Amino acid sequence: MLQRIREGFGKWLIVLVLGLIAVTFIFWGVDFSMTGATTVAATVNGEDVPLVEFDRELQARQNQYQAIYRSELPEDLRRELRRAVVEDLVRQEALEQRVEEQGYRASDARVTQSIREIAAFQVNGEFSLDVYRGQLANAGLTPTSFEELQRASLELGDLQRGIVESTFLTPAEFRRYIELNNERREIAYAEFDVDAFTAGIEIDDAAIAERYENNQASYQTAETVDLEYIELALADIAATMEVTEDDLRAAYEDERERFERQEERRASHILIEVAEGEEDAARAEAESVAARLAGGEGFAAVAAEVSDDTGTRGQGGDLGWISRGTLEGPFEDALFALEVGEVSEPVRTEFGFHLIRLEEVRAGELQPFEEVREELAAETRTRLAENEFYDRANELADAAFNADDELASVADETGLPLKTAMGFPRTGDASLFDNSAAVVQAAFDDEILDSGRNSELIELAEDHVLVLRVTEHHLPMTKPLDEVREQIRDELVRERAQQLAEEAAQTFLADVERGADAAARAAELNGEWHPATWLTRADAAVPTEVLTAAFGMPKTASASAPLRELVALANGGQAVVVLTGVEAGEPASMSQAERDQRQQQLADQAARAELTGYAGNVRDAANVRIPPAVLEPPLF
Repeated sequence: MLQRIREGFGKWLIVLVLGLIAVTFIFWGVDFSMTGATTVAATVNGEDVPLVEFDRELQARQNQYQAIYRSELPEDLRRELRRAVVEDLVRQEALEQRVEEQGYRASDARVTQSIREIAAFQVNGEFSLDVYRGQLANAGLTPTSFEELQRASLELGDLQRGIVESTFLTPAEFRRYIELNNERREIAYAEFDVDAFTAGIEIDDAAIAERYENNQASYQTAETVDLEYIELALADIAATMEVTEDDLRAAYEDERERFERQEERRASHILIEVAEGEEDAARAEAESVAARLAGGEGFAAVAAEVSDDTGTRGQGGDLGWISRGTLEGPFEDALFALEVGEVSEPVRTEFGFHLIRLEEVRAGELQPFEEVREELAAETRTRLAENEFYDRANELADAAFNADDELASVADETGLPLKTAMGFPRTGDASLFDNSAAVVQAAFDDEILDSGRNSELIELAEDHVLVLRVTEHHLPMTKPLDEVREQIRDELVRERAQQLAEEAAQTFLADVERGADAAARAAELNGEWHPATWLTRADAAVPTEVLTAAFGMPKTASASAPLRELVALANGGQAVVVLTGVEAGEPASMSQAERDQRQQQLADQAARAELTGYAGNVRDAANVRIPPAVLEPPLF
């Protein structure tokens, strides 16, 4: 069981499956037009990284980015994604080789236990073999391949822990960090808000006209199209499907195995590993342990003392609940032949000799029909609708193709409603279509945009399609001056107010440096004075720009020798920052709990940096060959 193989997935898949974020990230049928040229994405120290692994992860990442861009990805980004994916896979392969070289090995029992603890595979807190197999099937994985991925993940985790545990922070480094991070500064500032300077600003029509004439590109309408479209969704067809009680009963009988919880057995074990050439010695040790158990010693106590399975030894060898099909043949056969409380003879697997104790049996049971009736009804409706959906989708595509440049007859022929969408922009509109990017790509295609022709079938989702035609193409046009007059007036008023705010701030700074009273002078200049207060780097009580400027000033500031700086604020206003004191952070001012927490955070940061450096060194030391075609996006 659990032979080391590759099924074409990197560790990112484990992360997705374990978190149950999604199991729909596998995109079969991806064609990057390279398969005929190579089946290898990279070679690392003589070991190949399969192209299929690269293709699948690349497709997953491209889909993530397309959800953000909502359109076709730029070629430079596609090229960068390809390079990033292949580099990640190369680094992963190099690390896995290093793990193997250094002898890290996760036992069957540990792999099994870790999988059983994954929430994605549990029902009501208990591991479900059916859910496990179903989730893996949805993701295109077999139990064997997933278990190998999990084993590799555990082994890599062991390597990482070794690096982390060797990383430490000296007391001097911790003190220096606290002095900087917990540093306090006494900060005052005068703020000159733009809105305080808008009153009384007059903008004449000539200035508005000049701005309009010189910046017409800024006052254009968006490029849009008016659409006619016909859509077809599986859910709509399924909602019309009628299912009888007999249909549901038949479905229940057909899928009894799915609703049947298998018999499960809770087991504990003691593992005696077999060193190379030490088969007889290991067998003798296992038989000696068996004799101790037969003599009345407690299984958990003996397991804690002698078991070589570090993952279960601390729990007395407890493996949790196990159903058939989850463990290696000899181990499983022995377990399911035991009576409760009975201990097996030594059982040989690839990991060594096991002594297995059956702790408890949970009988299998069938979930009642009434509990799953609605679930079956929805599934049956969808199943019945699927064939009709694909037939009608083909009918819709053919009818749209034959009609060529109108959809009214297509609506009549298919019995589907003809819909319209007015003012659909080139930037897309998710409120109109779920997959706005696909609609943009079709509607603004050169062959569709101004021809009036019907599009091909557009797939919004696997079970949702449409055809469309552009009835009107609205090019960007400069808006009339009267339409944007007030917008321009507001822009010019704000720009003038920003100038006045900056002038006031400069005047304030000069006057205060000559000895003027800060609070009084700020008020006279239409600003607001914020008296000095002690702040830390993380304080949110003042604008970020003020805090950044204050903590960027030299530490020489004091009440008798303040430092001042003019700062532009993100809202368009201005501020004059005054620094009058600096205090280094002091570890003694923190509680023990705070110090412990901060030290742990710093240790974690140092460990992450160490891990990143280690991974980079392993990759740099590897002999890597990447076919040039892997790095270039396909033309089609």
